[in-house]
Amino acid sequence: MSEIFAIQNEEVLDGLTNETTKWLQETFAALANQTRLRILHVLTQQEMSVNQLCDFVGASQSQVSHQLRILRDRRLVRYRRYGNQVFYSVDDGHVSNLFREALSHLEHVRSGLPLTNGQDEDDL
Repeated sequence: MSEIFAIQNEEVLDGLTNETTKWLQETFAALANQTRLRILHVLTQQEMSVNQLCDFVGASQSQVSHQLRILRDRRLVRYRRYGNQVFYSVDDGHVSNLFREALSHLEHVRSGLPLTNGQDEDDL
């Protein structure tokens, strides 16, 4: 029985190396901050300058820059320079999708809607 369990475990964990789990943990940790979530939410809608982001999230430039550095280090956002301004956007569509999926999950949880994959919560 333990041999079957070991084979199934390897299949389930296929591709989930220690390095991968470390990156996942750091990515989710980067998302575990209200200011960073607000920044990401705005950036899923459009590119913005640091000054615009400060206005939207209600934080100082140094606070926003600090949060952007964390998001940049995790490759959740990217930037471009135009003159003396720096503009930020989400790094790619995966980031927008991740954010939208998290919001969708939250809406389902809050409203008591069934899970979208056909499973009941008791099946999990």
